Amino acid sequence: MRFHVSAVLGTLVVLLAMTTVVVSAVDLDQYRDFRLGSSAALVGKAAGTTQVGDLQTLHARPALIQELQWRPPYRPEQGAGLDPVRDVVFRFVDDQLFQMLVTYERSRTEGLTAADMIAAITSAYGPVERGSSVPRGPVGYAAVDTATVLATWRNEGSSIALQHYDYGGGYSLVITSLALEQRARTATASAVAIDKTEAPAREAARLKSQGDASRDAAERTRSVNKGGFKP
Repeated sequence: MRFHVSAVLGTLVVLLAMTTVVVSAVDLDQYRDFRLGSSAALVGKAAGTTQVGDLQTLHARPALIQELQWRPPYRPEQGAGLDPVRDVVFRFVDDQLFQMLVTYERSRTEGLTAADMIAAITSAYGPVERGSSVPRGPVGYAAVDTATVLATWRNEGSSIALQHYDYGGGYSLVITSLALEQRARTATASAVAIDKTEAPAREAARLKSQGDASRDAAERTRSVNKGGFKP
C-alpha cells in the first residue's frame, strides 16, 4: 500500500509538472511579430515600416508616453482584405511597448459571434481567465464607441482582453504589460496634474509672445511706411 501511494503521488507530481509547462508555454507578451517591452525601433522593424518617425508624443514628463498607429501593408499576392487586422495602435512608455490595441476589419469579422471570437483567441492563447475583474481601458484611449470586454487572458505579467464595440459592432484585442501599463498610468496622471498646474503660466507666456510678435510686425510696417512716405 505504501508503494502504491508513493507511485500515485509521483504520478501526480509528474502530471502537475507537465501541466505547469503547458500553461507557462502560453506567451501572452506576443502578438504576431510584436512583443511587449520592445522599443519603437524594434516594433518598426517587425512591422516593416519607416513610420517610427511618426510617433506621436502624448506626454514628455515625468515619463515619455508615445503611440504609433500602423496598418498592415497591402500585398496583392495575398488577395484583397485577407488580413483581418484593420490597424494596430502601439503605445510606449520611455520607449518600451506597454500596450497594443488591435482593431479588426468589420468585413472580416462580420457574422462571427462572441463565442467564435473567443474560440479563435483561445486557440492562440489558451483558456479564458475565469472570475477575474474586467480590465481597465487602454491608457490615453478615448473611444467614441463604447467597448465591452468579452473575455480576458492573464498571466503574472501580461493580460489580453477581447472587446466588442457596442455601436460599431467590431472587435478588438488589447495586449498589455501589467507592470509597464501601471507605470504609464501613473506617469499620465502626473503629466495631467503638471499640465493643469502650469497652464496659467503657459497661457500668459503665449499671450506675451503673441503681443510681442504683433508689436514687432507693427513696428516693421511703421518703419517701411515712414521711410517711403512723401507728402
